[in-house]
Amino acid sequence: MQRYIYAVTQKLPEGQREEIRLELEGLIEDMLDERTQGGPVTDGDIEAVLRELGSPHKLADQYRARPRYLIGPGFFDAYISVLRIVLISIGIGLSASFAVEALITPAETLQHFISYIVSIITIGVQGFAWVTVTFAIIEYAGVKPEDLNKSKREWSLADLPEIPDRRLLIKRGEPIVGIIFSVLFAVLFTFSVELIGVIVFRENFREVVPIFNVENFARYLPLIWGLTALSILKESVKIIFGKWTRGVVLSHVALNALTFILLVIMFKDSEVWNPYFVDQLVQLNILTPGSEAFEWVQTIWGGGQHWLISIVAIVTAIDIVSVCLKVYPIHKGAMGNVKNH
Repeated sequence: MQRYIYAVTQKLPEGQREEIRLELEGLIEDMLDERTQGGPVTDGDIEAVLRELGSPHKLADQYRARPRYLIGPGFFDAYISVLRIVLISIGIGLSASFAVEALITPAETLQHFISYIVSIITIGVQGFAWVTVTFAIIEYAGVKPEDLNKSKREWSLADLPEIPDRRLLIKRGEPIVGIIFSVLFAVLFTFSVELIGVIVFRENFREVVPIFNVENFARYLPLIWGLTALSILKESVKIIFGKWTRGVVLSHVALNALTFILLVIMFKDSEVWNPYFVDQLVQLNILTPGSEAFEWVQTIWGGGQHWLISIVAIVTAIDIVSVCLKVYPIHKGAMGNVKNH
């Protein structure tokens, strides 16, 4: 009996063990008294009672506040869908990068192909980790759509969900497109940041004038992976719920604001930009010093980081405001109808 109790309590948090040990001892003694009717207890009686209680592992699960899942059955289908989207996006992004590199430097195609295979494996594992950790966080946080919460108790007609306003429904294609662009962003800035710039094609000559300082940009890779994980988290919540609830709107706004802050931190750093960008364009005879085009490019480049941050700020603000303006009046109207009723 003590071995059985030990097997149960060892699977529980340490702070609960003593209380549950005493509870189990009392439960087993009561079951033995009921079985023997006050008579002597045999090993057979103890064995029968313990068999009735069942597996220590399953009994320990009943004592836990919730089952231990990395990703529970309620989210597993969405997890597989998002994982598939992420891995396909990684394949598309890396394949496009390989094609561009092979086009620019065809003599190094074999080297690019080897790098392509290594990158597929490396970022494929990272993509798997991003999605798995994202859904594990959602599971651990106890986020549950209404139908998942109600499935834990006996079902009744009262559990039937209200038919949502069609204006609140999130088209499945929207979060899918968001995930694809986020992953392509991560792939581009992780493996092909040197290709972001002006590509010069001339006879027997191909070269890229990069916008970013590749060496200094590398230290922001963890930040880029974090941004990708945040975006996957945001879009996964939309896929799971399928409609704009207050919680989905709040998570969307909060994650968008956090993403904007992280992008500002990265693009505000002057060292991530190529300090010789304009000079390299001049060396390749793309720009001529003193010309109108030269002055225009130099002006734009001088305030490039500010322009980029402003554009990101405007896009983020438009996205947040448009969602809030679309969702808030509908929810407000629904609450008004309920009060009137």
